[in-house]
Amino acid sequence: MPRIGTPREPGYASTPRQLARNAAILDAARRLGERHGLERVQMSDVAAHAGVALGTLYRYYPSKHHLFAAALTSSIAALPEPTAGSADSVGAAPADPVAAVRDFLGTAAGNLLAEPQLARAMLVSVNVIRSAADTPADPVMPQRILSIAGIDAPSEEDRRLVRMVEQCMYGILTWATAGQLDAAAAVADVRYACELLLAPWRIQG
Repeated sequence: MPRIGTPREPGYASTPRQLARNAAILDAARRLGERHGLERVQMSDVAAHAGVALGTLYRYYPSKHHLFAAALTSSIAALPEPTAGSADSVGAAPADPVAAVRDFLGTAAGNLLAEPQLARAMLVSVNVIRSAADTPADPVMPQRILSIAGIDAPSEEDRRLVRMVEQCMYGILTWATAGQLDAAAAVADVRYACELLLAPWRIQG
């Protein structure tokens, strides 16, 4: 196994072949993460299941935490748009932005908690990556929330509300994956948090 020194930034797939390889890596990580949990997953096993060389895996993901954090990002990015509270026409703002975000994040929470060992692996990894002082915040979740809410030019207050909702959701999921909350209660809490924290969007509307 190659020695990995100081963690570096992960590589990025751009060509169709690289994108397919990256998708295979993330799929293998998800399957092994749910089967074995974060601590027992080995990078060599991920590479073998993905059909790539170990060096290729490390080129994309310099650590196991980078790998599972990326798995969470791709899972969020792949979630379908909500239907409740959605816009009447394509490209228009939703009739109820709070309901749209509430349903999106409720679905996201339910999907993640359907595979609890994988969810824990991804959440722990995100926290480890974010604890690094020079690591920028992952923009995928905030961008999806703003897009679903139909906010094209967010104010600082909008960004603050989105940040609070994201932090609250990850906190609830962390409790659930630690066994402190069952999945149904966690989803209900995520939905309720959206109603409370995003209420200003209804007032503005």
